Amino acid sequence: KNFPNPFNPQTMIEYRVNENMHVTLRVYNTLGQLVRTLVDRGHVAGVYQTAWDGRNASGRSVSSGIYFYRLNAPGISETRRMLLIK
Repeated sequence: KNFPNPFNPQTMIEYRVNENMHVTLRVYNTLGQLVRTLVDRGHVAGVYQTAWDGRNASGRSVSSGIYFYRLNAPGISETRRMLLIK
């Protein structure tokens, strides 16, 4: 889950990993285009938080609107909606 949602200028995305595994967390726009990869690394079991500051991979602020984050790990595929309001 992410909080706050809607957000401006930043949201925290919280997720749980139940065992040691590689995790990716990516942000997409409504067209399904990759906006930014926030996490792409191995994790040990635990609860994690990652911030998204409303910027793309080039460091530019994205426009207001709906974005999705997708968490992928072995046996896990979760997509949630976020709303950025400027």
